[in-house]
Amino acid sequence: MKKILVLMFGVLLFALACGEEPAEDISVDEGIDEAPAAEEYVLPEADEYLTLSDSIGIEMGDSNYVFGQITGADITSSGEIAILDMQKSCISIFSPSGEFVQRIGRQGSGPGEFQLAVGMSFFREEETSVGSETAVIDSLEPGLVVSDAMGGKLVYFNSEMEYMMDVQGFFPSPPGVLAAVDNAAIVGMKPEFLQNEEGMFMGFTIARWEIGETEPSIVYFESMSPFDPSDLSSMQDDIPIFGATPEGIVFTAPLSSEVYTFTVWNPEGEELFTIIDEDFVRVHKTQEEIDLETELVNSRMIQQGMPEAMANWTPDPYRTAIGGLWIDGPGRIWVTKGTTQTPSFDVYDIQGNLLFTAALDAGSRADTWGVLINGNQFLAFDADPVLYPQIFIGDLPRIE
Repeated sequence: MKKILVLMFGVLLFALACGEEPAEDISVDEGIDEAPAAEEYVLPEADEYLTLSDSIGIEMGDSNYVFGQITGADITSSGEIAILDMQKSCISIFSPSGEFVQRIGRQGSGPGEFQLAVGMSFFREEETSVGSETAVIDSLEPGLVVSDAMGGKLVYFNSEMEYMMDVQGFFPSPPGVLAAVDNAAIVGMKPEFLQNEEGMFMGFTIARWEIGETEPSIVYFESMSPFDPSDLSSMQDDIPIFGATPEGIVFTAPLSSEVYTFTVWNPEGEELFTIIDEDFVRVHKTQEEIDLETELVNSRMIQQGMPEAMANWTPDPYRTAIGGLWIDGPGRIWVTKGTTQTPSFDVYDIQGNLLFTAALDAGSRADTWGVLINGNQFLAFDADPVLYPQIFIGDLPRIE
């Protein structure tokens, strides 16, 4: 049962990624019953445009640059680029200029190994000392944490990227999407499962965990609803998204196609403010988008070992309002819009004031890219590329 729950959570995470994939700009029509046809690529109007400066990844050749299946990426506090490869069960580290540095982890169940790595996050170097009240051992200074969903554990590496420890005991699996924050804590999204006399319930929690603990110290968001294992699509309304600053400020939003809203919390779990776009209008997915998402998610279910009879994902016919929440080096909040073809963003200051809009100018090939914001750069990749896996790199607009 636990394995099935972990597989289901993995599928929901993949569906979340599909929901973040931007798509074509089409007219809004609340009255249409069928998905509209695809339209030509259109670059959204924006105040700032993001452009690519480099890429990592080749089709054939040096195995250090050939990826299997990219499921995550990050930029360390020293500017190195980390790529999580679920197929190879490892994390590859590259210099800021794109030179291979080292590989972390491998397939397995031993120390420093992963059975199904689904998320990772790096601690910033200058703030990694552990407080005496929360530390397992005072001298531990983690540099990286990896979520191994199938292994049921968080795997910690120190600042030298050497294996440090496992934290086990999460049910049904550890937080799968992670953000490392100060004092060696993490903020993450964790699946929840409950069975009682009223039936089965499943949902998600966004919370903070101190190092070594399996129970959260602060809960920012939680959602539970009746669970039907024959219809995973019913879980779509329960999926949240989040972001967090190294200081522990947390941003949460529902993965909703009906409302554009996000909330900002302080490290103690107190709500600071909520932003709602009263002018948001729903945008229908094209039939091509619906067909692609159906095929991708259902095939991923079967690929990861789920019974074929349970592979019956039905996408939401509308695009999500918000597809991601990020924080950059200067402290600006980047809100990924879910309703445009190419990745585009609303950018706010930490008080919730809209600063500018931005869009990725990389042509129609970026239609299915996900974009991650970190420091003064962005990383982009396609979770299911037509050619071969690559990471694309670019700089963010500077503050004038």
